[in-house]
Amino acid sequence: MKRRILTIITATALITASLSACGKTNTGTEGSEVTSADAGAGDAGAEGAEENADEQQAGAEGSEDAEQADKDEKPITIVSHPVSCEVSGKEVSNGSYPEIAMTPEFSGQYLNLYSEIYNLNAFWKDSVEYSVNEYAFYQIDSETPIDYPYSSEISADVVRADDALFTVLVSYYDYSGGAHPSHSTESVNIDPATGKIMEFAEVLNDTSKAAKAIHDELYASYPELKDEFDSFTFLDEGQTINDYYEAKINNNLYTWNITTEGLHIVFSPYEMASYAAGYQEILLTYDKYPDLIKSEYIPTSDLDKETMVGAREMEKEMIQPSSPNYVQDENGEFHLVNGDGIKVANKSWKAFTEDGRGPDDGEHITLTKTKEEKTDWLDTEVWADQHGFEVAKLPYSDDDYTYVGEMPMDYAYMYNRLDIYDHSGSTLLYSLDLYDLCNGPDEETGTYSRTTQYIRWAKIYDGTLYVSIGHNGYSSEEPNSSYMVAIAPDTGYVLWRSEPLVANSNNFLLVKDTIICGYGFTAEPDFIYLLDRFTGQIMEKIPVRSAAYQFNAVGDTLYVATYNTAYEFEITTK
Repeated sequence: MKRRILTIITATALITASLSACGKTNTGTEGSEVTSADAGAGDAGAEGAEENADEQQAGAEGSEDAEQADKDEKPITIVSHPVSCEVSGKEVSNGSYPEIAMTPEFSGQYLNLYSEIYNLNAFWKDSVEYSVNEYAFYQIDSETPIDYPYSSEISADVVRADDALFTVLVSYYDYSGGAHPSHSTESVNIDPATGKIMEFAEVLNDTSKAAKAIHDELYASYPELKDEFDSFTFLDEGQTINDYYEAKINNNLYTWNITTEGLHIVFSPYEMASYAAGYQEILLTYDKYPDLIKSEYIPTSDLDKETMVGAREMEKEMIQPSSPNYVQDENGEFHLVNGDGIKVANKSWKAFTEDGRGPDDGEHITLTKTKEEKTDWLDTEVWADQHGFEVAKLPYSDDDYTYVGEMPMDYAYMYNRLDIYDHSGSTLLYSLDLYDLCNGPDEETGTYSRTTQYIRWAKIYDGTLYVSIGHNGYSSEEPNSSYMVAIAPDTGYVLWRSEPLVANSNNFLLVKDTIICGYGFTAEPDFIYLLDRFTGQIMEKIPVRSAAYQFNAVGDTLYVATYNTAYEFEITTK
């Protein structure tokens, strides 16, 4: 996979190039006889010398300006990229995406941060260009196209940049017909040293107390919206208001940033109230909530934006409309079907085996717990480092293959296509479009998923591709989710689909003829599941204190990281 290299050409370099192209000036010799023609040439030469002197002076001034520009260059620049799509000379869609550019001096201090920002820049660009092209299709295909273009815009604002956190507030605007545009906001908080995107729970001392504080401050700040807040709060059986707000923390569903005054939270339209209610903002000050934020994340000074952050807008880029292959779901929404690769069908949302196969007599394992270390919250990065593991996420490589997620649907990690390369990542071996498998329709009933599902993990084992597919949220939002599936990678033929709600961990393992996976979510039961790799049948389930995030095996020891507990199990053959 090749990354784009952004090269910044400074004004100094441009001026140097222009000066080097200047010609020499010839001067006459004293006492030489000059004809009228020569006199004209001499005058021209004199004028040329004067002009050249002016150019040299301008060049010197330009050099000084360039040096000043270098001095004035901000460590961080938000570059806005407007894009437009026209058909027959008429603009049918437009948009804009941000790019966070950094000086070499700043990015050199935080190389891991630079890498994560690169990924964000690429995602924003791809998202807007995809949407602008899609919106152009809406307009072209519509029987009654409107007179003004549809639009998709993303803007970013860096609000913090210190050694503890690099915080970006991102705003989204989309309009593709309907009563009103769609607005939303999100925050991206990155650890500059590691490049890791920080979860909300990681910066809090007590998630339960924080949940209550958020609820109380929101209701106190907007008493006129109390009824709307109540109606937008959906509680599962046995769940309290505080459980609901704490679940949003644990799943990093808030837009948040930490200032010198306190914890700032923004709620988008439809998040806690109607569209007409607009955005809601609250500030949980340190005076009122002194123990809310861990001390290491409280900034000592606000970001000096005038010194640190600049802005620039590029010229509009024209996108050529293509003829994509779209499918329309039961709600009338269009989805792009990528023409590359093999399209994998969704036979049914129910568990099945294509050949009707029953339980297999393969070599299976069982687990015996040998260690359990409890904590309020387990930092998976630290846990992985302690044991010499890599934190599981796509893309990754095993001994034989490199697995790359493509075609993200809602967020950068919600992949719906899987590209599998050789170990070096240089040769594409398989490309599988799993959109229908993830989101429908299924061939049995024509039913679509209620929410976006995506590829969580994948691995080829003994010639079969195993994939875990899930969504972010409660099982009540989509009960046909968080399952394992086995696929023939060369044909896309689905061999079996497991029961749902068995696999929403970051990864799974294959040991002998057993798949080790796990499922759990907030108030829902948490288990490690052992599945038969030939049929997907549940062979055994083991209760754990909270949802499993990651599995690693070394010899006969299985290491499991969950939200609040680190486990070790002995692996034995049945």
